[in-house]
Amino acid sequence: MQRDLSSLATLPKRDFLFQNWAKIYSITPQLYFQPNSIEEIISIVNSARKEKKSIVTIGSGHSPSNICMTNEWIINLDNLNKIHDLKPNLNENYADVEVDAGVTIEELSKHLKRTGYDIQNLGSISAQTIAGIISTGTHGSSPYHGLISSQYVNLTIVNGKGEVVFLDSENNTDIFRAALCSLGKIGIIVRATIRLVPKFNIKSTEEIISLDNLIEKWDNIWTSSEFIRIWWYPYTKKCILWRGEKTLEDATGQPSSWWGTKLGRFFYESLLWVSVKIYPSLTPFIERFVFNRQYGHLEKTNKFNKNQHITTSIDGFNMDCLFSQFVDEWACPLNDGPEILRSLNHYILQAANNKEFFVHVPIEVRCSNTTLPDTQPDTSRRTATSPGPVYGNILRPYLDNTPLNCKYSPLDSVTNNQLTLYINITIYRPFGTNPPIRNWFTLFEETMAAAGGKPHWAKNFLGSTTFVEEPYRQESEYDDFDMRGMAKKIRKWYGKDLQKFKEIRRDQDPNNIFVANKEWAISNGIIDTDELA
Repeated sequence: MQRDLSSLATLPKRDFLFQNWAKIYSITPQLYFQPNSIEEIISIVNSARKEKKSIVTIGSGHSPSNICMTNEWIINLDNLNKIHDLKPNLNENYADVEVDAGVTIEELSKHLKRTGYDIQNLGSISAQTIAGIISTGTHGSSPYHGLISSQYVNLTIVNGKGEVVFLDSENNTDIFRAALCSLGKIGIIVRATIRLVPKFNIKSTEEIISLDNLIEKWDNIWTSSEFIRIWWYPYTKKCILWRGEKTLEDATGQPSSWWGTKLGRFFYESLLWVSVKIYPSLTPFIERFVFNRQYGHLEKTNKFNKNQHITTSIDGFNMDCLFSQFVDEWACPLNDGPEILRSLNHYILQAANNKEFFVHVPIEVRCSNTTLPDTQPDTSRRTATSPGPVYGNILRPYLDNTPLNCKYSPLDSVTNNQLTLYINITIYRPFGTNPPIRNWFTLFEETMAAAGGKPHWAKNFLGSTTFVEEPYRQESEYDDFDMRGMAKKIRKWYGKDLQKFKEIRRDQDPNNIFVANKEWAISNGIIDTDELA
């Protein structure tokens, strides 16, 4: 091993403690690498193969699950952080930028400020790396835009054989489809080209609506804006409806936030700690108090219950995630939303009355349009404020967790039938304290699964010991928040797409270099036990 790694500019660390952002999980791997070049990554992969070690690649560690935990080798790509060529296509009103995989969304956005271009659509945070943001199926919130991976023109990976492989819609297409949501199991993404659009700001409004009003207006609300998301506060029976549109008007800055202040944040976390450690029944009162502190001004000072702001695109897309948290998010057909919300609302209020469990807020309700056209649409007539995407590719990732039966329509005829509903539930860990989550998360998962839903790969979905072939532990040996697995369900849900993904994975990684955290991979059907023989 020493011979193969002697060319590394920085030798691996042996006592490095890796924690994910939420600090739910931590591990000290045998070796922790921070390579400076693609050549160094090839050396590490070749050494792992010879030493029969496995590798996990990490970025910012924002997944709250244990998907990246391994006691063997970890590679961090922070030092692969160069932004390369930006090539405008003036005829089609877009530009392509080539970047190293360790660049974060925030870093790329800052760089793009002086270029006249912007990233088209984002999720709720920007600390993720260029490679990490697509590896688990990240999405935004829009009836026009889909998975973030649809903005990627190409990828370059180092596979488990130590080969550098270029992937796009015409070269190694099947591997490209697998790598666009790879869970880190195909290879190490080292470079990507991303399609950008002309620079824009976001003009947004915030509006208080009741849950009943949301359900009543469901059929029309989701196509009423290019960007849209809802934060639901069950104990208040109210929601915040956020809608955004592209604009060339100057940004006026971020809206004020009570919990964005140091005092407000500390006070909120302290209240949560009291509810978790001492008196859980206080939770509904805390959440009503916090809602009034954060949004009371909307009801008191604006007769239309709306606030309008103009922000940069990245500030408009991002939200404050507040504290360490457990997160469970599922995707299902949008048309099933009203029945799902009615059911969840009933169970949440019933559980509070019976003191069975309490939920934290907000519950985030979003949509995306992950349908794709058969051919690239003409973009020559677009302007800087034209809605919708300019696709980097029109390939569906094999492990895309959104519904298969939604059909593409042009932007001017988008309906709810095309859209995927995402519901994201959160339980905070005030000052690192673990609240019970299993009763609430299990009920949520059962409700979403009954509606044809599937979990987001990177989140804290729990599953059940009945959903795996051979549980690693007896039910009594699992902690409340531990993932049991969903292998049987995942095989059923993904069918031939999962089989194709596994075939590609075996071809690109015949020595199983990238199946670190084997328990997670086997429990969720990504690899089979006999593959490790």
